Order: sequence, then structure tokens, then C-alpha cells
Amino acid sequence: METTNTTHSESSQLVCQILADALAGERAHVSVERAFEGLTWRQSGMEVANSPHTIWQLLKHLNYWQDRWISRLEGMKVLPSKTSDDGWEFDKAPSDEAVYKRELGKLLTGIRYINDTMLPQPDCLRKAMGDYPSGFNVVQAMASHISYHLGEVVLLRRMLALWPPPSGGYTW
Repeated sequence: METTNTTHSESSQLVCQILADALAGERAHVSVERAFEGLTWRQSGMEVANSPHTIWQLLKHLNYWQDRWISRLEGMKVLPSKTSDDGWEFDKAPSDEAVYKRELGKLLTGIRYINDTMLPQPDCLRKAMGDYPSGFNVVQAMASHISYHLGEVVLLRRMLALWPPPSGGYTW
């Protein structure tokens, strides 16, 4: 078995690249842009039988948690959630197109902020952040959470006959 001599810096860069790819929707993930492409504000509030949430509520939920993770990364104290219902108490639909676009833009801006500002500074991500052992763990939780719920967005769009998006979509 061959071993490699990677430096701490190279390992950090690799981890940062993996996390950046996950946030950007690379490899096995779907991007936020692709998941929401062509979806109107009215469609985002459509209900699917037996689904506990609309696409709009998933978007709001993603931003609720993204705000918490970014706050941790910025060194702010974030109180633990009291129940699993935290981050779900949102209207089923946006009130208008501007509100929908603003919320979608907020999610994209948060992801860009992590990729452009936080991940290029791996040294600051090594320290514990709140109840997470490191900033890397915070970003990994954020990326996994986004990927998980974007899978739900795609599934709901399929059930509403709104998938694939105009540019096409994955068939598996």
C-alpha cells in the first residue's frame, strides 16, 4: 500500500474543496440554482398530498438554518434548538414574486459567502464553534442539510410535474 505525504495545509485545502463542491451542487449534489430553476413563486407554494411541507417552506427552512450556521462561523453564540419544529413555522406560500426571489437570493448569497469568504480561510475553520468541534463540521452540516432538502425540492417538483427544469435534469 502506497502512502502519501500530504501536509496539513493540503488536507485542509482538499476538505475545503469537497465542502465547496457540496455547497455548489457538484458531484452527487444538485445545485440550488438547478433545484429552483424555472419554478415560479406560485408553484413554490403548491401543496402535495401527504407532504408535510411546500417547496416554499423548505426554502424558508434552509435559510433559517443557514443563518444559524453562518452566525456560528462568524463567532456568534447560537442557542440550541428547543424542538425539531424549530425552523418550520412558515406560511405555505410566499406573498408575491419579490418575496420569493428575495428568499431564494438569500440562500444563494449565503452559499457564496461560505465558498468565497470562509472556505478560503481554513485556519479559522479548525477551531471549535459552539457545539460543533470545528468550523469544518459546521460547513459540512450546512452542505448536507442543503443537499438533503434540495432532494425533497426535486421530489416535490416531480410530484407536481414541474421537473426537470428548463435546462434539463438528472434522470436517476
